[in-house]
Amino acid sequence: MGKDTEYKISTSEKEGILEIVIKGEITKDSIGKLQSEVIEIIKSKNLQNVLADVRKLKGRFGYTEAYFRVRNYPSDIPRVNTACVDLVKHADYQNFHENTTVNAGYSFKWFTNVDDARAWLKKISEKQDSISMNE
Repeated sequence: MGKDTEYKISTSEKEGILEIVIKGEITKDSIGKLQSEVIEIIKSKNLQNVLADVRKLKGRFGYTEAYFRVRNYPSDIPRVNTACVDLVKHADYQNFHENTTVNAGYSFKWFTNVDDARAWLKKISEKQDSISMNE
């Protein structure tokens, strides 16, 4: 039997942004559960802007796993603007993850600075509000 992995999810809301912080360790066996939990949190909060901070999460996966995970999001996942904050050492993964997610029809951007992530979410939200008002 393998060791159970441990991760913790905490959430807060700041200026209309749902901030999800994930800490601990993740494995291939627990990534599906984590993804489901995060989706349920997003659904329950009903906010359009999500900041996912994974800087203190141990365990990353390759390009193939990321591609299939993004391409197999449940059909009922909310279409939200998502900013992912991660460590600089994972920057080689940034472009692939952004492109895969955007190509699947989601609004997603990767950051190493949490303040930059918040600023992007505020800016994109203002643009969407402006478009809605002009329709």
